[in-house]
Order: sequence, then C-alpha cells, then structure tokens
Amino acid sequence: MKTFFAKKGAAMTLAVLCGAYFITGCSLREGLDMLSDPYAARRADSKKINPSDYYEQYYKVQYTRAMVRPGSVKVEALRGLPKDAFGQVNWTASVVGGYINPRPSLDPNVVDDPPLNLNIFIEAKVPLMANVIFPHAIHTYWLSCKTCHPKIFLPEAGANPISMEEIFQGKWCGRCHNKVAFPFWPRENCDRCHVIPKGMSLDKETYH
Repeated sequence: MKTFFAKKGAAMTLAVLCGAYFITGCSLREGLDMLSDPYAARRADSKKINPSDYYEQYYKVQYTRAMVRPGSVKVEALRGLPKDAFGQVNWTASVVGGYINPRPSLDPNVVDDPPLNLNIFIEAKVPLMANVIFPHAIHTYWLSCKTCHPKIFLPEAGANPISMEEIFQGKWCGRCHNKVAFPFWPRENCDRCHVIPKGMSLDKETYH
C-alpha cells in the first residue's frame, strides 16, 4: 500500500512538473527548484523586474503607514505632521507627502543638489530578520554626499562590514540614528529599515 501511494505521489509530481512546462515554459529542473524552494517562482519572475523599482515599492510602504494625528505631540508646530505608530514625527513621510519643504541653507544663494534616487540592498546577518533597503533619496534630501562618504561609509559594494552591534554603539547608521534621526526602539522602528522579508530580495539575496 505504501509503495502504491509513493508511486502515485511521484506520478502526480511529474504531472505537475510537465503541466508547469507546457503552461509556463519552465524546465523540469526549474520546476523541481520551485517545489523545493517556495520563492523560486518569484525569483524567476524577478528577472523581468527592475530591482530599483521593486525595492522602491517597499520603501513607499514605509511612509504611507504614517498618519496625521493632530494634538499627539506637545510641540504645537509639529501636531499637523505625519506621525509613526507611537506619535513621533515621521520626517520622511512629512517630506514625501509635501507637508514640509525645508531650504538647503540659511544662505538664499545656495543651490541645493537634487536627491540621489538609489536604493542599496543590505542583507541582514540574522536568519529571521528581514533585509534592509537603504534609500539614498531621503538621506540626500537632508544631507550632502560628503556627510557620509567616505568617512563613515566607503562608496563601494561590500566594503562596509556593518553590524547591528556596532550600530548600537554609535557607528555606521548609529552616527545619526538614535541621536538626530529616529531611534532604534521601540521594536516597530526596526521595520522602517528591515523591509524585505527573507527570500523576497530577488537575485541579490544569498541566505535562504
């Protein structure tokens, strides 16, 4: 009886793979990969997607989560700005939503450089932690390139061994975050950077 079901299961698997071949045009090898890896199909489709656009979609989710909660902060001038889940001002949402438009300098003759639209993928070393997308656009909206490069970050892929332990110590991203930029805690703040779940990072992710 066990042999019968084993053979029947194998036949059904082969039928599914053959069906996938005729419907999608994928090979049997690709079909087997899809059975063993639930994200294989998404990665196969991702070859048709511009990674920059893909990551931009996740980034946009972060500032659409913000809500305007009048009266949720003590400073009256900040009450009409978008807030995070804990009532703190979400400055990214404030800029993107057009609530504020700060000048580049007190000097009216200073010409501001346009923001750099470049999203950098950073893989989290912790298996269960979502990966990071670093959006240059919102950072270069506030800062110049020389603020971070090359003193804090070398502008070269793989040249910066970033770790959360060192970030908590005030290095890397910790040079600003938890000081003048939003803090590490509460836990929900982690999701403002760690936005790409494991297995959904297109062809750039090495951990599965």
